[in-house]
Amino acid sequence: MSTPPLPGDRARPGRLASFGAFAGVTVICLVIAWHVGIKVAFLRGDPFTPTYTIAVSGYVLSRFLLAAFYRPPRDAGITPTVAIIVPAFNEGEAVVRTIDSCMALDYPRDRLELVVVNDGSSDDTWEHMVRAAAAHPPGSVRCVDLGSNQGKRAAMAAGIRATSAEILVFVDSDSMPAPNAVRRLVQGFADPKVGAISGLTYARNADANTLTRMQAARYYVSFQLLKSAESVLGAVTCCSGCFAAYRRAAVEPLLDAWEHQRFLGVECTYGDDRALTNRIIKSGWITRYDARAEAWTDVPDAYRKFFRQQLRWKKSWSREGPLLLSHVWRSRTRALPSVAVQTCAGLLSPIVIFLTVIRAVVEGHSPLIYFLGLYLVSMAYAFVYRLLRNDGLWLYAFIGTFFYITFSPQLLWAIARIRDGKWGTRSVDRRRPPAYRITPSPRTVQDG
Repeated sequence: MSTPPLPGDRARPGRLASFGAFAGVTVICLVIAWHVGIKVAFLRGDPFTPTYTIAVSGYVLSRFLLAAFYRPPRDAGITPTVAIIVPAFNEGEAVVRTIDSCMALDYPRDRLELVVVNDGSSDDTWEHMVRAAAAHPPGSVRCVDLGSNQGKRAAMAAGIRATSAEILVFVDSDSMPAPNAVRRLVQGFADPKVGAISGLTYARNADANTLTRMQAARYYVSFQLLKSAESVLGAVTCCSGCFAAYRRAAVEPLLDAWEHQRFLGVECTYGDDRALTNRIIKSGWITRYDARAEAWTDVPDAYRKFFRQQLRWKKSWSREGPLLLSHVWRSRTRALPSVAVQTCAGLLSPIVIFLTVIRAVVEGHSPLIYFLGLYLVSMAYAFVYRLLRNDGLWLYAFIGTFFYITFSPQLLWAIARIRDGKWGTRSVDRRRPPAYRITPSPRTVQDG
């Protein structure tokens, strides 16, 4: 598959379209602010619904306000040693594409290495990895074979231990960074307080069908609005596993505890990126977002696979959200209000939807105001997308918001299954210890 065109190659919105989109966002934010003011002024009776509305509306408004102040890290001209770590499981020939794209990066060759970890694949992933590595200069691609399927977190940890680079860049095996992405991503580490930085990830297969288009729009708005706002506060809550970088000095003290994290008596096998970011923040490091560092990833193009992915992500958030809230008051105090609202409102959202429907059916209360609020927020997201991009997907940002809300009750099922470590798309064998094979460094090979 050929490399997708750079996002900058897309037609930029014209001045008239940009002005219209900006005006639309501004008007919607003013309407939401007015509605919040009315709720506060006339707060009476049942406090639950109006309080929830005020908190959520205030949170939404804060995202737009903070994102307006976002600026990507400045180009400091630094080139620290970088190791790109790619965990792979049953990727087959697709892993070759990732290896080749990582080795085509515009970064000093003597300061970059690639570590690809085969997590006990049952197909020919290892053979493809070795052949792809042989096509590049000796020592530039290191292939690690775990011998049995240990899970993504174990694969990431093995990759970390196989290198001594200053900066660790994680790239999913179905992702491709832009040629200048790593050079840009590492610039934020010029600030010694920064422990992790998330890049911007696009959906590579956005044009496949309606589902992928909605995900593509959702990805873009989430990164450019939500992560931008979090970055202003210095607390990006999840540095995406698709493409993110970590300072080695921040990760090493946390490595063993993160790799063998347990929750409610069981070992954690999902939510690796969110869990690691959470621990980075807890240790006092700042986490940032760099919108200039771009990558592409494949998103699910079938609803069954998509819902399994969302269930896994919701289980991860249900675990890590409250854990973040338990320490953010001291580790990143300025982010406490937004994390508190995000966590509490997120956990309550299925209940609010349920109560809204019940009241409409039993008590005859019209849900018009509730759905009007959703409509306004959805349009605001669509206008943000149209303001920044002109690729025809802005309408899917609007449709996708309603789509994601319709299955938000899945969160209740995620909480009920939070101790279940299954990915839904793969199995993890914890019974066998890893048997490492590492190439091309013979002195570190251990055949198990």
